[in-house]
Amino acid sequence: MKAYLRKGCFAVLVVMSLMLLMAAGTETVSAAEELKPTTLSWVAGGVGGGWYVQAGGIARMITEKEPKIVVKVVPGGGMVNPVRVSGGKDDLGWGITFVDKMAYTGMAPLFEKPNPNVRAIGGIFGTYYVHFVAAQDKGIKTVAELAELVKAGKAVSVAAPMKGTSDLPLIENVLAFYGISLDAIKKAGGKVHQAVYADMTSLYQDRHVDFVFTHLALPAAAITEMFVSRPSVVLAVSNACIDKLAKDLGTLGTDSGHQIIHKGTYKGQAEDVPTVVSTGELLVGKAVADDVVYAITKILCRNIPELHKINNANATFIAEKGWLHVAVPLHPGAEKFYREAGFMK
Repeated sequence: MKAYLRKGCFAVLVVMSLMLLMAAGTETVSAAEELKPTTLSWVAGGVGGGWYVQAGGIARMITEKEPKIVVKVVPGGGMVNPVRVSGGKDDLGWGITFVDKMAYTGMAPLFEKPNPNVRAIGGIFGTYYVHFVAAQDKGIKTVAELAELVKAGKAVSVAAPMKGTSDLPLIENVLAFYGISLDAIKKAGGKVHQAVYADMTSLYQDRHVDFVFTHLALPAAAITEMFVSRPSVVLAVSNACIDKLAKDLGTLGTDSGHQIIHKGTYKGQAEDVPTVVSTGELLVGKAVADDVVYAITKILCRNIPELHKINNANATFIAEKGWLHVAVPLHPGAEKFYREAGFMK
């Protein structure tokens, strides 16, 4: 009798175990089936350029980790990307923080109207530093000192980004903080050459200008050439200016730890130089489904070593801080992951 009961109990346990396993398997399948197959377009940069290649590598990783999400990379550019993503022409896009902030709010001179439907998945995907290069024989070390020269009516010759570029308004915002502008330089008897970076280098090397204003990743080849051609310094931007632009334009603040061009970056640079820094961020349209954005965010954050190997510019993306340094609102799907992971309180 006891043996029969033992056999009966064992049989019941086996049946219950099988039922639990089947239920668990059904639950797993259901959870996996919740995500519907979807194809997304990712607007990047010019075909074959840095942004295009960077996006292509991440797109392949996303599909490898989640075959239901297929991402196609298409050409674009910094100023058009947030507009296309907000308008639904593309689902994902590379962005630069200050450009995205200006696009989102409709800030002149780059944008005539707001683009309210652009959202962020995360950052930082690359950093870009404002360089105020000066000839060493000018005897100044800060942008504040340059501003004082202009205000005192001293004639200075500078090279600045061309009209219509995204770099120009960023430079102009820094100058405005110090109470000067390119027009003020001209009115003080100075000269302003607006040119592409290659021409800026030649103007500086040939001593047609003594100051150059640029916005480039480190170490910038153009700046390296300038430092080799003549003794030079990078002018420091004040912490107050850095934090003001961080608030207004979404650039990095002094609390980020990224606002420094470290000594030794360029020939003869003996000191760390604080400056304004913008960053790359991954944009997504507001209309993209929450579960899709959640899945993409999870893939990025759970595969950091592989992400960093794909492209050097990805090395600044840190999962725990991915939500922190973005210039437009986070997509709800991304926010859900960051909160569930304990990264965002």
